[in-house]
Amino acid sequence: MADTSTNIKVTRLEKSEVEISGDISVEAMKKYRGKALKDLGEKIEIQGFRKGHVPEKILVDRVGEILILEEAAELALKDIVPDIIEKNVPDYIGRPKIAITKLAPGNPVSFKITIGVMPEIKLPDYKKIAKKELAKDAEKIEVTEKEINEVIEQIRKQRAHQAFHEAHKDHHGHDHSDEEMAKHLPEFTDEFVKTLGAFESVADFRAKAKENMIKEKEHRALEKRRGQIFEKLIAETKVELPEALIENESNRMLAQFESDIAGMGLKSEDYLKHIKKTPEDLQKEWRPDAEKRATLNVVLAEIAKKENLRPDEEMVKHEVEHMKQHYPEADEIRVRAYIEHSLTLEKVIKFLEEQE
Repeated sequence: MADTSTNIKVTRLEKSEVEISGDISVEAMKKYRGKALKDLGEKIEIQGFRKGHVPEKILVDRVGEILILEEAAELALKDIVPDIIEKNVPDYIGRPKIAITKLAPGNPVSFKITIGVMPEIKLPDYKKIAKKELAKDAEKIEVTEKEINEVIEQIRKQRAHQAFHEAHKDHHGHDHSDEEMAKHLPEFTDEFVKTLGAFESVADFRAKAKENMIKEKEHRALEKRRGQIFEKLIAETKVELPEALIENESNRMLAQFESDIAGMGLKSEDYLKHIKKTPEDLQKEWRPDAEKRATLNVVLAEIAKKENLRPDEEMVKHEVEHMKQHYPEADEIRVRAYIEHSLTLEKVIKFLEEQE
């Protein structure tokens, strides 16, 4: 609606936010007043009249002109805000905050929209940072016989525990003494390891256990090196994050926390009561982390842009299909955006790790 809003003024604020102020014309307000009356008439019950059939004068007397004006302004803003943002701040992020700043019968209605924008970012020399971190001596990865023996002992104790409970399931007051447990400790023989899975002998079990433990340690070492590169990138990047990005990250962390708690078979509200905290308390505690994660996201996205790193289209399609099977009700555009974002970040991380 071209003639609805006038006097649009865009002001850059600090912290990568933009304020758009403007007015809704008197003519437009007349049109929305009719809609507001209709909506209020359907909501309000007045004795002697059917809902939706209350005469205008009686309705105005009952609710007052200001309330009708407020309702009309809300309806107008719902219509025009998306358009105004799209035209004036195409690189916006997050949800807008909308406020009515002036409201009086027979006058234009003044409003103010505050919204975050993609921040300007000064990247450090990311290739140099990655090279430097990767050049550090990686810790030597090895698995000792002692570590393998500890795993074997753990398995024997677990089995002893099961066997003990099986033997005493009809009795109360179990004696969990080491002596009693020792009676149930199985010998670690070729026969026994076959009951644990696809193992041919004790030697085969030890070899496979060692291989798995090395893989696990390598994974942890890789995560640690990535973490060190990320920490340096975050520390050396100059960026003013809009609140919207920190909020997004904080909400993501809360959703992850709730899903982890549910995975443990607990209700998040019960767990929070137990630790005497509210979701808001947690988000306050996590804020420094949320800021770091949001900064890292912006940094990696900027590197992707600079180095022209894009995910493989076939891979994106495949992942979107896969996710749609798991979440058929999810919006495809959002699913695709999420997958493209994740795969792009993965590409950037691989790119940084190739800077050795």
